[in-house]
Parts: sequence; structure tokens; C-alpha cells
Amino acid sequence: MASVYDVFVHHVFPSQIIRETHAVPSSQFQVELTLDFTLLFRCLDSVPLLSFPVAARETVAFDLMLLHQRNRLHQVLAPVFTGLGISASYDDTMVDTIIRRGLEIAEWTFEMGFNCTVLRLDSVIHATVMVSAACLEFIMSRFPAEEMETSDHGMVPALESSVEEMITTVRVDGGDDDCTICLEGFEGGSYAARMPCSHVFHGECIEEWLKQSHYCPVCRFEMPY
Repeated sequence: MASVYDVFVHHVFPSQIIRETHAVPSSQFQVELTLDFTLLFRCLDSVPLLSFPVAARETVAFDLMLLHQRNRLHQVLAPVFTGLGISASYDDTMVDTIIRRGLEIAEWTFEMGFNCTVLRLDSVIHATVMVSAACLEFIMSRFPAEEMETSDHGMVPALESSVEEMITTVRVDGGDDDCTICLEGFEGGSYAARMPCSHVFHGECIEEWLKQSHYCPVCRFEMPY
């Protein structure tokens, strides 16, 4: 896998909360962290633009108190990052994000009075690497089509009718964020495609993406498939 990415986006979200009927001491609180990593290889030299995503998933469980012990948590998560193929240069920032969001979500769970023994978190990582046409062809040859079809990590196309119904067109300003798929900015006064989760992309970029995966490339909002 690449050691330096052209774009790297990492978000942490709360997953399903399963309540208990009795109060649970914080010392018994566990965190179940599911990490979904999608590495998108992009070739800008081809017409039409070509891209190829590779996805992996790992789940790890640890005591809630590790969110207060950064070094120990890093020791637990570093092998998981390596197993996913994520460059070690991103370990520190990822651990910091998991700690910050994990503590925020745990505090919210306690304040809401939700009694649960397991705090389930989703860590979604999206990275993009620009490659030559020859390199992309080689990468695609290493992942047979049947292998991609049996993957359960989001490499399932969105339902075409849902794309037509749920993707809306919005006018964007030149100062808006870049499209996280192609890394290019939006031209002022141009139009872009907005997913139901409110993330905005170039129309052609998200159209091609949803032909390969039914998840939003930023937050993993799930489109029908």
C-alpha cells in the first residue's frame, strides 16, 4: 500500500447502542471499534477518468479506560492499522481522532442515561492515491473481478434508480471544499451532486463511485443497493 496518500479522510461515528436494563459501572465498559478502510486508486490521464477501490475491514475490542491511555491504545491499534494496509505515518492522527471522538460519544452515552456494556464505534478511513494508467492496470490485475464481487466491505454498486432519486444538484461557490474523490476544487457558480448525507461531489465523480460502492466515500451513508 502507499506510504503517502494524496488525500486522507478519517471519521469516527457511534454505531448501534444496545441498552441494558441495569446500570453498568464504567469499569466494565468496553469499546468495540470497527475500522473500514477504502483505498481509491485514481488515474487522471485516462478518458473517461478511471478509478479502482480496494476495501478492508477489521474489528477490535478494548476497555473504555484505554481512551485515557494514549500510548497503550496506540499499541493495541497499530497492528490493526498495519493489517489494514494503512501507512504507519497516519497512526498518531488516527489514534487522536479515535480518542477524541470516543470520549465525546461515551460522555454523551452516559449523559443520556443509556446503560450499555459495549460502546460500538465505526472508524471510516478513505484514502486516495493518484497513479499512472499502467500502474492502475497492474493493480486491477491483482484483484480478480470475482474477488471484488464477493467482498462485503461496501464494494456493491448503489441501485441505479436510487441514485437518480436521491442525488440532488446544488450550486456551489468557489470557496467550497474540494471533491474528495478527484481532489479537484469546485468552480464558483458551478453545479455539483449532493448525497442525502449532505456531502457534495462532482457529478461525474460520485456517479462513477456509486457504480462501485453504495457507501458515501466520506461518512459511509448507505445508499440502497
